[in-house]
Amino acid sequence: MPDLKPASQAERSDPIAPFCWPHGRRCAVSLTYDDALPLHYKYVGPALEGHGLRGTFYLKIAGDPMQNSAPWRELSTRGHELGNHTLFHPCRRYPPGRHPWLDKAFDLRDYTPRRLQLELRVANAFLHLLDGKNERTFACTCFDTFIGRRWKRRHIRDLISDDFIAARGARSDHTTIVSPSLDLLNLGSYLADGRTFSDLRDEVCATQEQGGWLILVIHGIGPGTHSLFVETDVHEQLLSWLASQRQIWVKPLIEVANWVREWQQGRRSI
Repeated sequence: MPDLKPASQAERSDPIAPFCWPHGRRCAVSLTYDDALPLHYKYVGPALEGHGLRGTFYLKIAGDPMQNSAPWRELSTRGHELGNHTLFHPCRRYPPGRHPWLDKAFDLRDYTPRRLQLELRVANAFLHLLDGKNERTFACTCFDTFIGRRWKRRHIRDLISDDFIAARGARSDHTTIVSPSLDLLNLGSYLADGRTFSDLRDEVCATQEQGGWLILVIHGIGPGTHSLFVETDVHEQLLSWLASQRQIWVKPLIEVANWVREWQQGRRSI
């Protein structure tokens, strides 16, 4: 009798299609804003919308979102993504003197896997109350990707696969290249704070040449809004320029991650 066992992916005659961005776009850009600053819903959201763009806002829950949930909920209804940036913004207090503002109670070196998972799930539950969504992305705080000390260190990506479809991990300051092996739970990112418009435009153009995905990280907009910030005029120039570029797919991180994930799983065809 003939062997009727289903063929594996490697044996099939219809392997996964070559990757491409939607609608003939040549690259993707995700604009991500960290730390749940009030200026994000007061200024950034409307600024993005004025150019027909939408962004990702990574919320530290124990801060403005707990006191002013309504404007964050409204931001979501207008098409922006609300992402998880933890409950308390823990980071690694190493080397000595790093992050003097950080309460010792929130040193990631002293976190256990269970503590991190529980805190992230509480944050997800709060975000669900804001936007009603179940799919979520995460952004590592301070670009730190490990908890614990020495031989007990654990990579955060190994602890979050049940709760997130994608995560922004360590700062890489270069384009993410999409491949079947791209780890969506440890995506590199480019810190936009402190850059000139020329810097940012050149990086986007390099991303376009490579057909990649650029994940920009922004905190404040203008002096006095955060210790890390993009100048107001630079931010406006960037949004205006991105909106004029028809070959660049500017979307929240979760939308781009879903597009890549479906291709990786073999469901996205040309």
